[in-house]
Amino acid sequence: MAAISSASSLSLFTSTKFSTFNPNKLTPTSINFKRATISAAYATAERTSTETLLRSSSSSSLYDVLGVRMGADTREVKAAYRKLARVLHPDVGRGDSSADEFMKVHSAYSTLSDPEKRADYDRALFQRRVARSSSPVRSASGYTSRRWETDQCW
Repeated sequence: MAAISSASSLSLFTSTKFSTFNPNKLTPTSINFKRATISAAYATAERTSTETLLRSSSSSSLYDVLGVRMGADTREVKAAYRKLARVLHPDVGRGDSSADEFMKVHSAYSTLSDPEKRADYDRALFQRRVARSSSPVRSASGYTSRRWETDQCW
């Protein structure tokens, strides 16, 4: 007859010990395991939304920041970015204004160099320009112009 005894803990943070008793041997054998260490870490990258970019560059577009036309290809965008980076990079320029300007240029480049981000930006920019041009005409008294839809009694 063999007698086996074991003692263990279900917790991951405590030491687990297994003991067995063999009647043929006089000394019991045991196995000790080291305490398990658990660690976790994560990181996120903030993705700048198109709306944030549009709000931050309310007076000018990202194309204006880089000094390129709206239909510029990726080579033109990259060349304009590198030209501005040589002048505005904080390691080259002096003062905090250089760093702020460089961040604007870098943000413009990161958006315009990524085809998906650029398409989203162009779409939002177009919608913003259409919304500005189709705003109701204001008269001298401050009221909006009257339209057929507003004159109807429903």
